[in-house]
Amino acid sequence: MKIDIENFDLTQLPDAEDDFFEFKSSNTPHNDIKKKLSCAVSGFANSGGGCFIVGVDGNGNADNGLSLKIGKQDLRDWADQIVNQVEPVPKYEIKLINDSMGRGVIQTDSVILLVIIHESYAGPHMAPDNHYYIRAGAHTVKAKHFIVEAIWAKRHFSKPRLTHLFRLKPEEEQAIQLGIIALTDAPAIEVKINISPLPQMISHCESLFPLQVSVIDRNNPFFFDVSTYDRAKEPFGKELHLKVEYCDLAGNPYIYETKVEVSGSISPITIGNDNPAKIVRALEAINKALLQLTKFTQKFC
Repeated sequence: MKIDIENFDLTQLPDAEDDFFEFKSSNTPHNDIKKKLSCAVSGFANSGGGCFIVGVDGNGNADNGLSLKIGKQDLRDWADQIVNQVEPVPKYEIKLINDSMGRGVIQTDSVILLVIIHESYAGPHMAPDNHYYIRAGAHTVKAKHFIVEAIWAKRHFSKPRLTHLFRLKPEEEQAIQLGIIALTDAPAIEVKINISPLPQMISHCESLFPLQVSVIDRNNPFFFDVSTYDRAKEPFGKELHLKVEYCDLAGNPYIYETKVEVSGSISPITIGNDNPAKIVRALEAINKALLQLTKFTQKFC
């Protein structure tokens, strides 16, 4: 479930808690809110995301709200501090709502605290009590060991990893292409590709770099021409540096850097697109015909 935090209001709350929403009353002691919020942040981050809302009753209606100050600390700063005690800190947003939109009552100088935790690919996330939590229906519960292991595995396989390769351009084998391809199933987004210095063949395209690609995954690699087969070594150059910057779906940044050299990186060029087996059969037929012709000639000589 995705929430537009800018346009979110209390009318969008369900009538009861579920796997995505957790409610806490304004009457909940601050220390209890602190404990429950940190556990909920861990639980939501490990379970696909969700919302922790303080200042509403069990039906999602405002029940007076929270003061804008917790002691001497601003409410937003107080909530920020709690969320940042979770390791690693997931992506999150905080919103303070002062209009009940007809759902309950919010007192003067009070607000509803909304903390949105985004789905994370960097789990498992540990609460300050050194436990990992997940959402089980409308409840936040401690995760069993095998679930924590599964989240670790998800983190490994969900992390986008890019690499490069050279290939002969399909249907135009004189051209050599450099490709950026995905090694895992997780998509890489906001990809930026740079080569320094640029190969001679594309040196006039400097203004186009870094190349920007919206997404690269297993089904959508990105290839571009960098040289020709007969002039690969010198025009492409040696000691060229490839740098690829990208993000995962949670916005976490990654960098792939390496030196690239086209020489020895591609297979020998083929002549034409004929099936090699057909070529062999044709050559065998020609050889057989030549042998027969030789015998025929010798017979009459």
